[in-house]
Amino acid sequence: MDSYLPFGRIMTTLATDDARQAILDSAIATFARKGYAGTSVQDVLQATGLSKPTLYYYFKSKAGLFQAILDFAYDESYRLMKEAVDAATDYESRLVAVAAALFDFAEHNQNLMRLVLATVFAAPEEIPPGSINLSKRRRNFEFVLGTIREAQKAGEIDSRYDVVELTHGIFGAISHQIRTHLLLPQGRLDRRRAERVVSLFLNGARKRK
Repeated sequence: MDSYLPFGRIMTTLATDDARQAILDSAIATFARKGYAGTSVQDVLQATGLSKPTLYYYFKSKAGLFQAILDFAYDESYRLMKEAVDAATDYESRLVAVAAALFDFAEHNQNLMRLVLATVFAAPEEIPPGSINLSKRRRNFEFVLGTIREAQKAGEIDSRYDVVELTHGIFGAISHQIRTHLLLPQGRLDRRRAERVVSLFLNGARKRK
């Protein structure tokens, strides 16, 4: 099991940290299946054998639990992107590293990704207010934007294009691959696919003369 997947198991004998983890495991699976409004605290606890006071000790409320899950998704995807980019040597490999890190995260956390995507497109009444931490979401976007801006300054990406639009473009391509894979899983979200997505983004599909 990958070390960055703290929600990947539910244990029958629970120490203190394991209790929190087990609640998160169960909540991700249940929220992804039934949605926030359709999930009760008891639904979350059913698979864990834990009590409501235990959940409230760690998360204060169902809304707090929901927000903790989303915060993890943004924080961990940011950590993985940054770690991958730090090891890359040029602008293209940095963008490939971003895509590969997000693909790997999605591949190993499919219920969590379904929950995040559903939350992004949910009506305001369907999720608790303030569930999505906009500063964390912006941080992740600006991290990739910074990578593209540096490439523009170095003359590696055409400066005629707006850096924000370019960043939306690469994020859109990556997100579409993830959404499609979750709906119709074919192949793997791996580095080879990341390389193809980035190559298409940078080079386009127009035939060269």
